[in-house]
Amino acid sequence: MLPTRILLDLDDVCNRFTMYALKQVGCPVDELAYRDFNPAWGWDIVAAANALHPARQFTAAEFWESLDRDVWASVPESAEFKTLLRRCEELVGPENVCILSSPTLDPNSLAGKLEWIHNHFPKRMHRQFLIGPRKHFCARPDALLIDDSDHNVEAFRAHGGQAILMPRPWNSLHHMPTETHLHDALSKFFNMKEQAGLA
Repeated sequence: MLPTRILLDLDDVCNRFTMYALKQVGCPVDELAYRDFNPAWGWDIVAAANALHPARQFTAAEFWESLDRDVWASVPESAEFKTLLRRCEELVGPENVCILSSPTLDPNSLAGKLEWIHNHFPKRMHRQFLIGPRKHFCARPDALLIDDSDHNVEAFRAHGGQAILMPRPWNSLHHMPTETHLHDALSKFFNMKEQAGLA
């Protein structure tokens, strides 16, 4: 089914949160590249920090508490962000693209994410966001989620939605080139739109 709405994950889809956060806590990584992230760490940024940091071991609480509002607000955009947003708006219209994000329990996370949205998305999208970890609550046959979490993608599909997994080192598509995969996955929907005479 051709999607009529697209739900965009914020961290590590629209921005480069993981590598930036690791850099901010003192890990010697390139915040703009993923080459320092070992796929074996999977979906565990704290394990990554403990493997990469030269002098410190974090508990989960210590790691997340070390990220203040300014860190959440100043994460660099992902390489794909601008093109991805444009393609999504071309497919379903600007009014039908929504940002989804799950903050930590620290209010600074939510405040920083909102600041990021205001600083990087066009003004028309400053009120087009939903906050919370249960992204599958938004699943329906004409909804498309774009996310970097295998779990979120699988749950969204299991609840009747469509989803594209963004290749990142911590997920099952870590071996895929991100831009190529996104282009191919979205092109399928553009082709459906053309065949339906809606382009």
